[in-house]
Amino acid sequence: MSNESKPLISDNLPIIAALAKYLDESIVIVDVGCRWGFADAWSVLGSHATLIGFDPDAAECERLKNSYHGPCNIQFVDRGLGPYPCKKTLFLTKEPACSSLYEPDSSLINFIPVLAGVELVKEIEIELTTLDSWFSSSGINHVDFIKLDTQGSELGILEGGETCLSSVRALQIEVEFNPIYVGQPLFGDIDAFLRKRGFVLWRLTDLCHYSHSPKKSAFKYKDVQFFDGRAVPVSAQGGQLFWGEAYYVRQEIAFMEETQNWQGCLRDANIMSVLGFHDLASSLLQQALNHARLNVVS
Repeated sequence: MSNESKPLISDNLPIIAALAKYLDESIVIVDVGCRWGFADAWSVLGSHATLIGFDPDAAECERLKNSYHGPCNIQFVDRGLGPYPCKKTLFLTKEPACSSLYEPDSSLINFIPVLAGVELVKEIEIELTTLDSWFSSSGINHVDFIKLDTQGSELGILEGGETCLSSVRALQIEVEFNPIYVGQPLFGDIDAFLRKRGFVLWRLTDLCHYSHSPKKSAFKYKDVQFFDGRAVPVSAQGGQLFWGEAYYVRQEIAFMEETQNWQGCLRDANIMSVLGFHDLASSLLQQALNHARLNVVS
């Protein structure tokens, strides 16, 4: 089929996901800090996706395993991750999701009431491994997408996953712009690390501001936050910017570099479509169809 006779390209997620059957390998999605489970949007890929979640809380991993009934291949690993294998203190907090390998800043918690959930409750020692160590023994030879939400230890996990990063096409990372935990790396540190490895920042969302004042300081305009791939307008809040979600994509995806690898483009189109980056998904799908074997597009 010539380029001129190709159908108009849709960025509709189910349409793009339906083409995942032509991929030779499963799309591998990794969620580090997987408390509460994977985003529902990945389920559209069905058996063509492999989901692997990491969390040091064994009880939470067991709960997630027992509660998941989706179509994807899924695995929950009750291990903490870091830059190298070692024993490390895990600081448990009043809100379990705020627990961290970095100690909460008690002076900040006392100053900003809304951070009460970050109050330290208990310290335990856990064993850490690395992304590269785990995957080298797992039989899985590539990772396509990584989500990180580990309350300050994201950079160390990336440092322990250099080999995994070589195949990654996009990342979603919770980043802090101002520290909530003592000594934690900030957005600038993560941004510099990823840019040196061929990633570019694509989007910042869910920007969260905190204030010492108990009164909400809402502006007249709206921010947009994303929940499970859905855009939700929220009142823009006053206070200091503390954290948000940073999305990174490979530089060649951002600049739509030409490639003959149609399967790679189709894989990337599926990932971008799930993330809601429809401009990228549509362009990648068009490039995939430009170079695909005949029976994919006929």
